[in-house]
Amino acid sequence: MEGHPHTDDARAHVQRGARLHVNGDLAAACREYQAAIDIDASSAVAWNNLGFARAQQGELDEAIRLYEHALEIDPARSMAHANLGLAHLARGETMAALDGLRRAVQLDPRNTLALGNLGRLLLAIGQIDAAERTFRAALDVEPRSAQLRVALGTVLAARRRFKDAEAEIRRALDDEPDHAAGWSQLGAILFLNHDLGSACEALRRALALTPEDCSTRHHLVLALLARGQRVAAEQELTRILGFEPGHRAALVDLAVLALARADGATALALLDRVEDEDARVRFYRALAFDACGWPR
Repeated sequence: MEGHPHTDDARAHVQRGARLHVNGDLAAACREYQAAIDIDASSAVAWNNLGFARAQQGELDEAIRLYEHALEIDPARSMAHANLGLAHLARGETMAALDGLRRAVQLDPRNTLALGNLGRLLLAIGQIDAAERTFRAALDVEPRSAQLRVALGTVLAARRRFKDAEAEIRRALDDEPDHAAGWSQLGAILFLNHDLGSACEALRRALALTPEDCSTRHHLVLALLARGQRVAAEQELTRILGFEPGHRAALVDLAVLALARADGATALALLDRVEDEDARVRFYRALAFDACGWPR
């Protein structure tokens, strides 16, 4: 039996919208999804996809309205529940986000996108056991996913099972050697396990792939300082400020290294660039005044 012409037209608009969406033309994608809805208002796919595009445009309230409408049409649509959960998460509504992601997984236990996001949210709120179970369930479905295996390694590291965490991440990197986040996480785990040389090597592998990742570069700084390599650490801190001039931790760490050289003037200049002084910054500022021989 041939499809209904109106339904076929709506499907064609959704397909064109999806291609535009993947290519990053959100405005044009939204027009195509809306055209599909105008032809066939019962298209849950069009409502869901339009919601996803609106969420990417930062219109979270509108996205939630669109997802909810999609679910009125098709309550069993797993991805609409997952997208609704992520929109709530973006608004800081943790419990609503959990509800949406859990419902998505209940409806489709093979929805690895929902499982991965649910695992990350569970980890973020401290439900470590549930996060581990969730990531393992996702890997049962998609065992070659480096992203999911790195996430499992992160959970194991949070449980201080560093050797198991390292094994999972190295397995991920065997499958995907250019996974920058995997190298970065491996470096952090090796640092926590006091394998400083290997930590530096892994972090440098990550930075070769993503040189502007200031978080990874700062982890490298900590590893270098733990090895007593102050000059190399200072060079990395300076690189961080080249990418992000207001990077608080880099400014403070450079000030501390300047104080270690009794260079109070340089320390003060760096601390002056720190926004929102706290007790730690004020303490270092006092030490810098003393190093300069100036009254506080």
